[in-house]
Amino acid sequence: MSHARSLGNDAGLPPTDVDTVIVGAGPQALTVLARWLFERPSDLRRVAVVESAGEWMTAWRAGFARQCIDVLRSPGVHHPAPDDMAFVNTHGNWPTFETACAAALRSGSVGPLQRPTTAAFWRFCLQLIEQTELNDRLVPATVVGAVAVRGRCGTSSWKVELDDGSTIGARQVVWAGNTRRRRVPAGVQLGGAVQHSGDVDLGAVGVGERIAVIGGGQSAGQLALRAAQRGAAVTVVSRGPRRVADLDVDAGWLMEDHLAPFRATMDPAERRRVVERVQCGSMTSDLDLELRRSRVARVVGAGEVTARPDPDRGPVVGFAGVECEVDRVWAATGSVPDLRVAPALAELAASGAPHIDGWPVLDDTLQWLDGFYVVGALAALTLGPAAGNLGGARAAADILANRGPEPCRTGISTY
Repeated sequence: MSHARSLGNDAGLPPTDVDTVIVGAGPQALTVLARWLFERPSDLRRVAVVESAGEWMTAWRAGFARQCIDVLRSPGVHHPAPDDMAFVNTHGNWPTFETACAAALRSGSVGPLQRPTTAAFWRFCLQLIEQTELNDRLVPATVVGAVAVRGRCGTSSWKVELDDGSTIGARQVVWAGNTRRRRVPAGVQLGGAVQHSGDVDLGAVGVGERIAVIGGGQSAGQLALRAAQRGAAVTVVSRGPRRVADLDVDAGWLMEDHLAPFRATMDPAERRRVVERVQCGSMTSDLDLELRRSRVARVVGAGEVTARPDPDRGPVVGFAGVECEVDRVWAATGSVPDLRVAPALAELAASGAPHIDGWPVLDDTLQWLDGFYVVGALAALTLGPAAGNLGGARAAADILANRGPEPCRTGISTY
């Protein structure tokens, strides 16, 4: 079974194939595809976007809604549209968080960086999706495998295997899925009321509940503030010192003065160490200010933090030699890129595709294998620490748009 006929391929292509399969339909995929089609709009009919939810940015919207996140951390110039100023020109500029609070939902942007509100950003993306007719490119399925097939002009084409047993033949694949593994500290045992932040439902929080939030980053602060606003008694416990930064990664990591030395480092393992060193947890100045004005207690520099469910006492959190009984523990400890959580990528890695402990080793064009490209956080060894955010998505889009599709079409195989 093939999805290709429903994708409206050009007559010059075999009827069961497309030029490109993009895996995932989140902000990374949207950014790459929007830029690509801006450069070559005729390519739209030769692209399939495979997404298990069958809709654009479903996981992104669900995650932000679940944690009641109202404002993005990225600046207003980082978004999926090709024009850098497209969002800023659409929404107002509010000079400080103080003046923006009441007007943010009307204006759509917050602070000197013009950070988009979640609602405004989604409306902006939805308009872009509708203008470029990208809903027609979606294939509602999950990619479970990818097999390289040698083409007649010496390059590989790909047979992309889906969970419904069907396949899509493509000359190239762009993996844009949010392929990450949750980071859980060694001393934290998940279960019951001890949860990773990705599973937290703020709607279930009751008045007077005692909640310990482990972590010192944006997610920890956001969850703590929202839980306190619902009447919970919240304590944020972070292993290290308090870190405040308005961007999750310094903007210099999108510029040559940072990236040139990074790319000059030939050892992928050393590049990974640089990325991990830069990506330390921090929160924005406006969130830090809100927390300091709230009833949230904060313990910084606590060292190793432990947590476990206890059937008799309830959740127990420990730090600095003291254990406390609480009603809930949330580990806001983030996640790390890991290709091995995706069966299709894990199989390619097991077959010899290069990686460093789950981080694919790509070339300068973001190519992992012949005709197989990777964007998003998994591209950090090439793009640097900002690979997983919207600025990194724009950098990846520039690379792929300038590279363009492979010139040879005679190598496409029909399945």
